[in-house]
Amino acid sequence: MQNIVKLIKKAKTIAIFSHKGPDPDAVGSALALRYALIKMGKKVSLFCDDEMVGNYAFLEGFDEYNKTELSEADLYISVDVASSELLGKYADVFSNPENNTIKIDHHGIGENFAKVRCIKPYSACAILIFELIKALKVKITDKIATCLYLAICGDTGIFKNNNTDSKTFSVCAELFDCGADFKQVYSEFFEKRTLANLYLTSNAIMTAYVSDDGQFSVMTVSTDDYQKFGANENEHIGNLPHSFLNCGHKISVILKQKNDGIHCSFRSKFEYDVSKIAEKFGGGGHKNAAGCSIIDSLGNAEKMIIEAVKNYLKENN
Repeated sequence: MQNIVKLIKKAKTIAIFSHKGPDPDAVGSALALRYALIKMGKKVSLFCDDEMVGNYAFLEGFDEYNKTELSEADLYISVDVASSELLGKYADVFSNPENNTIKIDHHGIGENFAKVRCIKPYSACAILIFELIKALKVKITDKIATCLYLAICGDTGIFKNNNTDSKTFSVCAELFDCGADFKQVYSEFFEKRTLANLYLTSNAIMTAYVSDDGQFSVMTVSTDDYQKFGANENEHIGNLPHSFLNCGHKISVILKQKNDGIHCSFRSKFEYDVSKIAEKFGGGGHKNAAGCSIIDSLGNAEKMIIEAVKNYLKENN
């Protein structure tokens, strides 16, 4: 952390990178760090090799992603990125030995693609960013606190996932004292829905594969579905599997077909580690929330995931 503080203080221009398919932790952490660095007088730009859409629009600075062309910077920082593959077209930035690069992440597995790395198994990467901002001696404003609170809520499933711990709550308590607008986070991100999103998610639930024994379910969303309901392929539906977990299922998965492949989001009850299933497909994540990508047809991907979940449950029940 101290090495990162020194590099940041020395740099004048800094580029921050989020992973493809950005989730609340990725976006909230990046924006919070951006606010802090701007307060230090740094010139900061945000990059993500994916379209930035969805309920993040209430966060100031969200629309600044990729608005500037990537040019030479003094420092390049990846936030909440486990492997360079998730950086997409920006992966080359971190493989260039001439660049000063930093990786800040909280995933237990991943790739050491940056020169300087700070990795701690916190419930959210936002907690690391919280510690970094304090180490930089930057005051945590209400805007920074709101971004970090959204990020933590996202990766803990609003404190329902198994990764939620006392550290999570102690940091959130400080964020509350700093002015985090928790009402806005809930209403603008977690509760707000478009009609297209409602139709899309309802269709995914109604057409889901449900195992005969009622232990798991697999939902699919195709490119045709996005088009049919007028929805964007980056609609925030990753937590939709909780609908089936609430019905008693042990594991639930949603497969989203996108231009670059099939994006798989796994969710599970406390005792079932879905990161083990995701790892078999080159992915990973947390015990109760993980993900991976599959380059294949949606039908084939669904068959592979169903078989993998069946085998996992057979071995672990």
